Amino acid sequence: MTPPRVDGGTARLEGGAGARSLELSAEDVRFSIGADRARAADAAAAPESGGHAWGVAVIGQPRALEALRMGVRVRARGYNVYVSGAPGTGRRTAALRVIAEEPDAPGRLRDIAYVYNFASPLEPRTLVLPAGQGEDFKRDLHRMIEAIKEIVRLQAESPQAHEAEAALAAKTEERENSLLSSFEAELAADGFRPVQVEAGGGAVMDIVPVVAPSVDATTAAAEGGFADSTSCFETLQARVSSGEMAAADYDELRKRWFGHMDRMKRLFAELRRARTELEDRTEEARERAIAPHVEAESSILSEKWPDPRLRAWIGELQKDVMSHLFLFKDEEQGDDRRKRRSPALARYGVNVIVANDALARPPVVVENHPTPANLFGSIEARPEDEGDARASYLRIRAGSFLKASGGFLVLRAEDVLSDEETWVRLKRALQDGKADIQSRDGLLGPGGWLKPEAPEADVKVVMIGGESSYDVLYQADPDFQKLFKVHAEFDSSMPLDDESLRDYAAFSRRVAGDEGLLGLDPGGLAAVIEQGARVAEYRSRLSTRFGAIADLLREADYRARASGEAVIGERSVRAAVEARARLSNLPEEKLEDMIASGEIILQASGKAVGRVNGLAVHDRGYYAFGMPAVISAQVSPGEGGVINIEGESGLSGEIYDKAVLIVEGFLRSRYARDFPLAVTASICFEQSYTAVEGDSASSTAVYALLSAIADLSLRQDVAVTGSLNQIGQVQPVGGVNEKIEGFYRVCRHAGLTGTQGVMIPRRNVVNLTLSREVQDAVASGRFHVWAVSTIDEGIETLTGMAAGYPDARGDFPPDSFNGRVRRELLRMARTVKSYTG
Repeated sequence: MTPPRVDGGTARLEGGAGARSLELSAEDVRFSIGADRARAADAAAAPESGGHAWGVAVIGQPRALEALRMGVRVRARGYNVYVSGAPGTGRRTAALRVIAEEPDAPGRLRDIAYVYNFASPLEPRTLVLPAGQGEDFKRDLHRMIEAIKEIVRLQAESPQAHEAEAALAAKTEERENSLLSSFEAELAADGFRPVQVEAGGGAVMDIVPVVAPSVDATTAAAEGGFADSTSCFETLQARVSSGEMAAADYDELRKRWFGHMDRMKRLFAELRRARTELEDRTEEARERAIAPHVEAESSILSEKWPDPRLRAWIGELQKDVMSHLFLFKDEEQGDDRRKRRSPALARYGVNVIVANDALARPPVVVENHPTPANLFGSIEARPEDEGDARASYLRIRAGSFLKASGGFLVLRAEDVLSDEETWVRLKRALQDGKADIQSRDGLLGPGGWLKPEAPEADVKVVMIGGESSYDVLYQADPDFQKLFKVHAEFDSSMPLDDESLRDYAAFSRRVAGDEGLLGLDPGGLAAVIEQGARVAEYRSRLSTRFGAIADLLREADYRARASGEAVIGERSVRAAVEARARLSNLPEEKLEDMIASGEIILQASGKAVGRVNGLAVHDRGYYAFGMPAVISAQVSPGEGGVINIEGESGLSGEIYDKAVLIVEGFLRSRYARDFPLAVTASICFEQSYTAVEGDSASSTAVYALLSAIADLSLRQDVAVTGSLNQIGQVQPVGGVNEKIEGFYRVCRHAGLTGTQGVMIPRRNVVNLTLSREVQDAVASGRFHVWAVSTIDEGIETLTGMAAGYPDARGDFPPDSFNGRVRRELLRMARTVKSYTG
């Protein structure tokens, strides 16, 4: 079967005579905006040119803005917005501006407050009020409690109340006196009398018998003393022992004493019950007197706040006040007003945790540190109040989620996802529409005994993340798919046209005006736009990473002022670009010195077999540079196939491993379709001690491999980059500008010969935005750039001989490069066959 012929639309060479047809001209390489075009863009961007406020527009993101507007305005659950894109593309600014365009929706704003739960003090209740009315309700409740305190005070000082209480007390005392008199008479009739004795540090009532005095007592009375007519049982026991009193009389007397003691205990219990009943009747009288006033105050509050949930809580509060009037009485005792405030009255308050009285638009909360406490709220820990739930609801604090209720909460994805608890609780809050405030143990003590009711929150979350983070989360978390249904994807580049040039000019004007920078002349603006194209890596596109463009303007302003210039011109912009590179290119300089000194073996002239100068990009994140690397190949007859030395040593990534397999597939399909591929070949990045990744060196590996097979030398003054597919097409790669400039610097360091250059994929010509120095070198013939579409074109450029195309039978011309390769592979196959029998 004849392999497909791919010529990439370019003329093939015959015997190397047409080698220069693949070389790009100075015009092909030249990239310049030009001062005239920049001047026209600046004029179009001027406010007076059309009155459009270009300076406040979001530039180059129509798709993302459309998604943002839809996500912001669709209020259905799950329509939260995930904004992705490269840093510096204006993601956050665009999101905030689209949110600012949202029309007023005062009906969505609410005040959120916590109040005491009279039924379950450890579970404070939430009250939701119209926006701006939370503090009003708090003041009205405070006035009600103060009014009740005044009512209780006035009732306690009322003469009528005093007279009624005195009458009840007098009636009770009269009955008490009557009962006590009757009991004393009963005791006296039976020979007993009540006395007070000291016991346990206090006086208690006792009963003693009244008996005739002893002989000794009579004698003492006759001698001027007195005879006591009462005796304690210890004395009587002594008289029984001495024979002065019969034991039977003693036992009978003690039996009657026990009976009287039982009756005294019942009497005192009845007196205590009467006192309790007196207190209850007194309290009932007070409540009857106060109840109409409390009910009136509650009615006034309920009429002003007709919400059913508020009315229900006011009703519970009224009942609690009536059952705790003693708290209000204690409040009025004492002289120092600061000490008179009873902690128990703290239950009659309101903790407004979200107040929207100062907002005219939906709130926009940007949470830069979304810990669970910051995001969902917290409960202040106070060990001294532990176990006292009366004021616990006053320690609840709202988080960003509740503060954003009725509006928008802006978060960074990496901040949220870095804490698993934060992400789990955020998902639960978005699913339930409630913010669960939990207490956490802290330095001041534990607070886990309190569980507030979770208030409802209508929050639209706008989360900002990286370029590919949305896809990762969408596939990894099913809940994410349901919660973030809108994806606003910010592009890192935009088309280079008159409108984008005008936007760049407008952006430059705004940054200069806002930050007091020097103005730009047309040449300076043109240089800024060219740098924007270079960052975008396309001649036909501009970068939308305006953070980097703003930094360039600031640094160019610094260079212009240092040079004493009145405006930012082309020289200042280019000086800023070069200075930024110079400050970051220390590793690049070290590698160039190692090449120049021979420590890194690299040949930039002459020819060699099985060796090609490949090009790699070293990306430090903030600075990328290209650097040549020698790729070598060795072959011999065998059955090992193509061996990837980097892969065997664990220094290659998966993409490079795939590229090596493609190389082997290309080799087999092109040259060994009618005989087995019997070759053992090794491919290596020489003097490379770090991991190799990517497929941009796959075409380079093919050139080295084919050179080793055919034993034909390749130019060493030409560095190569390009990806390969299995049918021999050279595919575009990234970092082409850095690669060309990197090899140019190496050649300049060693001395330009006028033959050196870089061979790139033709499809990368659209990416050429080379530095002005390299453009000038190409224009003067000191450096060259070739663009190829196929491996054959690359072979012809590197060898100067015709690659050769297969005939109908698949045979290549014998004097062509490909014919030499096929002939050698066939020889190796026969060698292996003969050797193995």
